[in-house]
Amino acid sequence: MKPDQLLYKYCPYNEYLLETLITKQVWFSKPETFNDPFDCHLNFDDTIPPNKYEKCVRWQLKREGRSENQIEIDIKKLISKDGVLNNDVKQIIDNIAATTLDIIRNIGVYCLSEMNTNVTMWSHYAGNHSGLCFGVLISEDVFAEKVSYVPEAPKVNFSELLDDGPTQNDYKWIFSKHHDWQYENEWRIVVRQGNQLLPLPGQIQTVIFGLRMDKRKRRIIQEILKCETDIQYFEMIKNPNFLQLNVRKMEATT
Repeated sequence: MKPDQLLYKYCPYNEYLLETLITKQVWFSKPETFNDPFDCHLNFDDTIPPNKYEKCVRWQLKREGRSENQIEIDIKKLISKDGVLNNDVKQIIDNIAATTLDIIRNIGVYCLSEMNTNVTMWSHYAGNHSGLCFGVLISEDVFAEKVSYVPEAPKVNFSELLDDGPTQNDYKWIFSKHHDWQYENEWRIVVRQGNQLLPLPGQIQTVIFGLRMDKRKRRIIQEILKCETDIQYFEMIKNPNFLQLNVRKMEATT
């Protein structure tokens, strides 16, 4: 899905942020490192629907390194024309289940938000308001999906994870979080291998400085991005009448 607006990344001011702005590469994390221990938790169904037997067996045989010709020979031995399974298929299915759990543990996720004024997120993810938030226009070829906030983990059949391309239904366990987190208004971009640097999935359009970010650090950020003339700069300010933050556009510097 393509969001119809900018998505935002809250960041503390540190060496990683500066490296991100210079290299335009970001870290796709494995779920085991997330601050929510239930994030990407699966209500795991290890049965295979009959209409996916052959696809799952082919997937596992290919993973074991067998040639296309050998796979065709093995399929004929393991699954009859009327769909009856040979007893050896049970072991193959067990191997698929174990492999799928490895896939789950190793995915990479990059998280962004629809919001740029959330006080809690500025506190938790942007160095207690001393960091920044940058807005990204997601590239057309990037699959981003909005997170759903639910009371319990969705039930997922592992055979869904073997499909060629991600969809919201197939990967609903990645795009679901407990409803206590709904204030984050989160979107996610997912890759098969986590804990690695990958290109930023879009173009930085805005930079919003935190309420407590000092002027020296702001100048450093603007110096790093000085060749990117399309970026607009904003700063967070206190709303004079309510307990909330407002975004104010900054004057262009010369």
